[in-house]
Amino acid sequence: MATLELYTKGAGVWIPDPDAVWVSAQLLQDYSPGENHLLLQLSNGKVRHLHYPLDSPSDLPPLGNPDILEGENDLTALSFLHEPAVLHNLRVRFLDYSSIYTYCGIVLVAINPYDQLPIYGEEVIDAYSGQDMADMEPHIFSVAEEAYRTMTRQEKNQSIIISGESGSGKTVSAKFTMRYFAVVGGAAQQTSVEERVLSSNPIMESIGNAKTIRNDNSSRFGKYIEIGFGRKGDIIGANMRTYLLEKSRVVFQASAERNYHIFYQLCASRELPEMRSLKLDAPENFRYTNQGGEMQIPGTDDLSDLERTRSAFTILGVQPDQQMELFRILSAILHLGNVNIQASGRSSERNDHSLAVFSKLLGVEGPQMAHWLCHRRLAVGGEMLAKPMSGRQAVEARDALAKHIYGQLFTWTVQRLNSALRAQRGHVKSFIGVLDIYGFETFDQNSFEQFCINYANEKLQQQFNRHVFHLEQEEYVREELAWSRIEFSDNQQCINLIEGQLGLFDLLDEECRMPKGSDESWVQKLYDQHLTSKPHPHFQKPRMSNSAFIVLHFADVVKYECDGFLDKNRDTVFEELVNILKASQLVAELFQQQENAPSLANGGVRPGKRATREHKLTVGFQFRQSLQMLMDTLNSTTPHYVRCIKPNDFKEPFVFDPKRTVQQLRACGVLETIRISAAGYPSRWTYEEFFSRYRILLRGLRSPEQVQSLCKQNLPQLIPDPDQYCFGKTKVFFRAGQVALLERLRAERLHVAALIIQSRVRGWLARIRYARILWAMVTIQRYCRGALARRLALTLRYTKAALVIQKTYRMVVVRQLFLVIRQATITIQAFTRGTLARQRHRLLVAERAAVLLQARVRGWLAREAYRRVRAAVVLMQCCVRRRAAKRELMKLKTEARSVERYRELNKGMEVKLMQLQLRADQQVESTALRETLHAEREAAIAEVEALKATIQKLESQKHEKHQQWPVISEKEVEERRRAEEKAKKNRKVDLLASYVLHYSVFFFCRFSSLYLTLLLLSSSSVCVFVHMCAEWQHQAVSEASAALRAELDEERRKYQGLLREFARLEQRYDNLRDMSLLTEVHNYNPSYRNSEIVPQKYSLAVNTILVVFFFSPNDNIRVDSAVSLPPGLPASVIFLCVRQADCSGDQTRARSLCSAAVTAMKAALKVTSGFEPARCTICLTYNAKGQFTSHQVGCCLQRTAPVVSRLSIPLYSVPALLEAETIPGLCGSAVKLGTSRKRAGSDPRTVGGDAPTMASVLRELGALHTALSHQALPPTLIEQAFHQLTYLISASALNSLLLRKDMCSWSRGMQIRYNVSILEEWLRSRSLQAGGAVATLEPLIQAVQLLQAGKKTEADARALVQTCTALSSQQIVKILTLYTPHSDLDERVTLNFIRSVQGLLKQRSDGHPPQILMDVRRVFPVTFPYLPPTVVHAEQLVIPDSLKISFLRKA
Repeated sequence: MATLELYTKGAGVWIPDPDAVWVSAQLLQDYSPGENHLLLQLSNGKVRHLHYPLDSPSDLPPLGNPDILEGENDLTALSFLHEPAVLHNLRVRFLDYSSIYTYCGIVLVAINPYDQLPIYGEEVIDAYSGQDMADMEPHIFSVAEEAYRTMTRQEKNQSIIISGESGSGKTVSAKFTMRYFAVVGGAAQQTSVEERVLSSNPIMESIGNAKTIRNDNSSRFGKYIEIGFGRKGDIIGANMRTYLLEKSRVVFQASAERNYHIFYQLCASRELPEMRSLKLDAPENFRYTNQGGEMQIPGTDDLSDLERTRSAFTILGVQPDQQMELFRILSAILHLGNVNIQASGRSSERNDHSLAVFSKLLGVEGPQMAHWLCHRRLAVGGEMLAKPMSGRQAVEARDALAKHIYGQLFTWTVQRLNSALRAQRGHVKSFIGVLDIYGFETFDQNSFEQFCINYANEKLQQQFNRHVFHLEQEEYVREELAWSRIEFSDNQQCINLIEGQLGLFDLLDEECRMPKGSDESWVQKLYDQHLTSKPHPHFQKPRMSNSAFIVLHFADVVKYECDGFLDKNRDTVFEELVNILKASQLVAELFQQQENAPSLANGGVRPGKRATREHKLTVGFQFRQSLQMLMDTLNSTTPHYVRCIKPNDFKEPFVFDPKRTVQQLRACGVLETIRISAAGYPSRWTYEEFFSRYRILLRGLRSPEQVQSLCKQNLPQLIPDPDQYCFGKTKVFFRAGQVALLERLRAERLHVAALIIQSRVRGWLARIRYARILWAMVTIQRYCRGALARRLALTLRYTKAALVIQKTYRMVVVRQLFLVIRQATITIQAFTRGTLARQRHRLLVAERAAVLLQARVRGWLAREAYRRVRAAVVLMQCCVRRRAAKRELMKLKTEARSVERYRELNKGMEVKLMQLQLRADQQVESTALRETLHAEREAAIAEVEALKATIQKLESQKHEKHQQWPVISEKEVEERRRAEEKAKKNRKVDLLASYVLHYSVFFFCRFSSLYLTLLLLSSSSVCVFVHMCAEWQHQAVSEASAALRAELDEERRKYQGLLREFARLEQRYDNLRDMSLLTEVHNYNPSYRNSEIVPQKYSLAVNTILVVFFFSPNDNIRVDSAVSLPPGLPASVIFLCVRQADCSGDQTRARSLCSAAVTAMKAALKVTSGFEPARCTICLTYNAKGQFTSHQVGCCLQRTAPVVSRLSIPLYSVPALLEAETIPGLCGSAVKLGTSRKRAGSDPRTVGGDAPTMASVLRELGALHTALSHQALPPTLIEQAFHQLTYLISASALNSLLLRKDMCSWSRGMQIRYNVSILEEWLRSRSLQAGGAVATLEPLIQAVQLLQAGKKTEADARALVQTCTALSSQQIVKILTLYTPHSDLDERVTLNFIRSVQGLLKQRSDGHPPQILMDVRRVFPVTFPYLPPTVVHAEQLVIPDSLKISFLRKA
C-alpha cells in the first residue's frame, strides 16, 4: 500500500490507551515491511522510547492528520478518517476553541457545554439566515437554515433528527431549532404558534420528564413535532407525536431517581388554598414518590415549576377547572399507591384512608374499588365467579391501574396540545419535523424499556446508513465516476432478529397470549429458536444466567434481563377496574378516547376470561406500529441529523471525558458515517483547488486554462496506484490517506527547493561576512593607531597639568593659613569689645528702673486723693435734688384733685366729635358716588358681553365660510378699544370709592359710641376709661385693617383675572382680524387660487402619487422615468397635499395621511429584491421636505429612519468585501487543505452569474449617491443615509468573518483590508466622512489588522489589545481561535498566546456588550435639519401628462 510509505521518522500515529482511549505518538525511525515493532515516543513526554508490537502490517497504528487539518469544521474532510482522528478533532474544537458544534458529513455533532454561551441571539440568527452550510461555522442554526431553504426551494418536507443520551442537550437543540424557524419564517418576535409550541415544553417536561442517575431532567418518552409552513414560508401550525412513555416509573423508581416531576410539584403546592382539597402530603409519605430517596433536585423549585406549568396550560387554552381535574387525577394516583394490600390476598379494611381519598377524588364507589382490587372475575361453565387474588397479584393490579390511568392522562394531554397547536389559518403546504428521541442505552440492568429504545435506534441507524450511502452514490453519479458499490454494515439481520417472523417481539407476543405464560418460558423459547434450531449471529446466551439474553446491536453488546418483560408488554388492567373508572365523570373521557382509538392506546384491558381483538394490542406491537409510522414519515422527507454528545457525567462545564465520548460516538452512528466516507473517496478537490495547492508537483505548461488536463497528466506519476484516485467532471477524488501522501511529496519538493535556496543564500551571506570582516580589521587598526597617539598626547597634557596643580595647591595652602590666623584675631577682638559694652549697658538699665518706679508711686497717690473729693461732692448734690423733687410732687397732687382739670380734658373730646360729624357728611356724598359707579360698571359689563357675542359670531362665520372673512373698519376697531379702556378706568374708580366708604363708616361708628360713653361716665372714672378706650381703639383699627387687606387682595385677584380674560379676547380678536386680512390678500391674488389643491381630493391625490412614484410590478411606469423627473417633484407634490390637509385644521386626517404616505414608501421598497436608488431617493427627499409642514408631519416622517437598512446593498457587499480578490494572486496560492470541500449531503448550489466585486458595489453606491443628489436632498441627510448603510455593511461583513474559518488568515486579511480601503477612499471622495460613514468601518478594519498582526510574543499581545479598541473581548478571542494558516510560512496561534490576550483583555474596561456578533438591526436616529421653506406653488411644477394627476389643480 502507498500509505506504508507514510510511516517514516517524525510521522504522528495514534496508539490505544486505557485512560485516554487514544494517545498521540511520534515515530523515532522509519518503518520497513517485516518489522515486528515500532519505536515510538509519546507526545505527553511520559515515555521517551516505546516499542509498539506488530504482528502484521494491518496492526500498524492509525496515522495522524497534518497539523493544518487540526480543528477542522467537517470531520469527513480529514485526510485520515478513523476513530482517534475524530476524537482528537472534537477535543481540540471543544476545549481549545470552545466550539461545541462540528460537522461529520450530513451529521451535526453537538457537545453539551453545560454552560450558557452567547451564540443563540437574534444577531446570530440573522448571520446564518440565507447562508450556505459550507461557508459558515457549524451551528444548529445552520442545519435549520439548510432544512428551511430546501423546503422552500424544493417544496419538499424536511426532518431534523435529534438524538443522544439523556442529558446531552436534545431538548435545548430542538428548542433553538423551533426558535430559528419562527424568526426566519416571517416573525420578528415569537409568533403565537411558536409561543404555544414553547409553552408545551413545561407541560411535557412536568408529565414526561424525571430525574435519573445521569440527568436531572431526563425525557422518558420520544417526541416528534411537525411544524407546518404556509405558502409564504411562515409557521401556521404544529403537531406532536410521542413514543414509548416509561409508565413503569409511575410505580417504581431506582435508587437516587425520582418519579415524574408533576407529582413533586403537586406535593410542593399542597398548602395552596385550591390544592387543600387534594389531601396531599410531603412526597416522603407517598409510596410512588419515596422509593428513590431523592425528594428534591438541587437548583430547582417545584412550586415555581408548577406555576409555569399552570401558565402554560392557560396559554394552550386549558381552563383552570380542567387543570384542577387533571391535578385531582394525579393526586388520586399518589393516594392509590398508599392503599395497603394484606398478605393474605384480601384488601385492607373498607375504611382505608388512602382508598377513601382515591375514591372521593375520582368520584368512584370505594367498596367496589376495594373489592375488585383484590378479586378477579372468571367464567366457569357459563357462570361468572369472583376469585380472590394473592397479595402480590393485588399489588400488581393496583400498580397496573395506576400506570394505566397515568398513560391515558398523558395521551389525553398530548391530544389537547395538538388541538391547541393545530393550524388556524391557511393550508399547510409543507412541514419540517423535529424528532427529539432517546439515544442508544445500556445499563447494568436492562429491561423492556431499553429493549424498545435500542430497537428504535436500530431502525433509525438503518435509515441513517442508507441515507448516507445514497448521498455518497449521488455524488459519484453527478461526477460520472466509474465506481463500484460501497459496502456498509447493514444491521438488517439484527432488525430481523427483533421484529422478523419468530423474532423476539413475535415470541414475546405469543407468550403474552398464553394463559400461563412467564418470562422464563419466553427466554427458553428464545434459546431454542435462535441458538439451537437456527443460530442467529446477533443473539447470544449469557454463560452464568438462564434468565437473560444478549443482543449484538450495531452500537454495543447489550445484556437484557427477562424479568418483567411480559408484564410490561401486556400492560393490562382488569376490565372491572376500568368499568368502575368509566362510571366516573372525571376520568370517563380518558377511557372513551381509548375505545375510539384502540391502536394508539398505551395498553390493553384484560377481562375476566377473554377480550375482544382490539384489547389484545401489546405495548411491543403498538410501539412497532408507531415506529413504522415514524420511519415512513422520515423516509418521505429529507432528513437532517443532529447527534448530541454528553462530554462527562458530572455536568462540569467544558470537561471532556474521552471514554464517554467514544462510547456515544459509536452508539449514535458518527463513526459509521466516517467509515462509509472512508470506504469511498472521502477527499474531494476541484481541479482549480488541486492545481493551486500542488502546482509545484506538476510538470509541463502551468496554464490556468489547462488545469484539468494538467492534473490528469501528472497525477498518475505522483500516485502509481490508479485505484487510489478518480477523475470526475469538476473534481478529483482520493482515497483515505492519499492527500497526506501528496502533502508529504509536496513537503519533500519544498524541502529540496529550500536546500538549494539555503546553499545559495549561505554562500552569499559568507561573502558578505568576509567583506565585513576585512573592513572591520582595517577599521580596528586605524582606531588602534589613533588611540596610541591620543594616549601620548594625553600623557604630555597630564605632566603639564601636574605642575600647574602643584603650584596652585601650594598657594592655596599658604593662603588658607593666613586666613585662619586673621579670622582668629578678629574673633578675639569682637568678644572683648562685646564684654565691655554689655557691662556699660547693665549700669544704665539699673539707673533707669529706679527713676521709673518713683514716678509710678507718686501718680497713684495723687489719683486716690482726687477720687475721695469727687465722691463727697456728688453725695451732697443728690440730697439737695431729692428735697426739691418731693416739694414738686406735693404740688402736683394738689392740682390733680381740682375740677378744672377735667373740664380741660372734655374740651379736647368735643373737638374730636366735631371732626367725626364732618366725616359723616362726607360719607353721604360717597354713597351717591358709589351709585354712579355701579351704573357705569353695569354698562361696561353689557358692552363686554356684546363684544363676546360679536367674537363668537365672527368665529362661526370663519368655520362656515373659510375664504370670505368680514372686513372690519378701523373706526369700529377704535371704538372697541375706547370702550375697553373706559371700562378699565371705571373699575379702578369703583374700587377706590368702596375703600373710602368702608373707612368712613368704621370711624364714625367707633367715635360716636366713644362720645356717648364719656358723657355717661362719672368724673371719678373718666381717666381709667379713657385709657381703656385707647386700647380698644387700637385693637379695632388693627382688625379692620386686616379685613380690608383681605378684601383688597380678593379684589386684586378678580381684577387680574378680568385683565387676563380681556387680553385673551383681545389676542383672539387680533388673530381673527389678521386672518380676515390674509383672506383678503389671497382673494386679491388671482394666481394663488390656481395653486390650491382641491380639499376633497387630497387623499385620492396622495394615493395616486404613491401609486405613480412607488409602482407595483404590474404597472407600466418604470423607475428610470421616476428618476428622470425634475428634482424634488414627488416630494413637492406630496408636500402640497399634506400642507393642504394641515391647513384644513383636521389634525387627525393630516396625521393619518402622513402615516399612509410613510407606509406606502416602506411597502414600495419591498416590491422587488433588487436595489433601486429611485425608491430610497423619493422617500428621503419626501422626509426632508415634509418636515417643514407641521410638527405632526415631521413626527410621522421620522418613522422612515430604518428605510436604508432594508436596501439590498449590504447583501452583496459582504461577499465583495470578503471574497473579491482585488489584489490578483494574493489568496490564490493559499488554499487551505480540505477547506473548500463541500459538505457531503449539502445541497449543491448552482453557479449562476458572476461573483460580486468591489467595482459593482461602488457602482451601486455611486448610483444611490447620484440619485440622492439629483433629488436635491440636504447633504446632512445624505451623510446620515450612508452612515446607516456603511454600518450595515461593516456589521454584516464582520459577523460573516467571525463565523467563517476560511476567512481568518493573513492573506485573506490583507485582501479584505485593501477592499475596505477602496470603500473608505470612495466615501472620502464623496465627502461623506463627516456624517460618520468612515468611522463605522473601524471594527472591520481592526479585525483585519488583527489577522495581519504578529501573534507570538507578549509584546504582540499587548499591541493587539491596545489596537483593537473597537472590538469586544469575545470578538478578539474568536478571531484568534479561528485563525488558520493558509500557507506553510504561517503558523497557528498558540493557546498560550490566546490565554495571555484574555488576561490582558480582563484588565481592559472597554464597555462593549458581552456578545460575539454585532447587532445588524441597530438603527441610528435620523436628524432632519431645519432649512428655510421655499414657496411651492402648483403652477410652478412641471408635471408630465403621463402621470395623470392633473385633477390636483382647481379648475
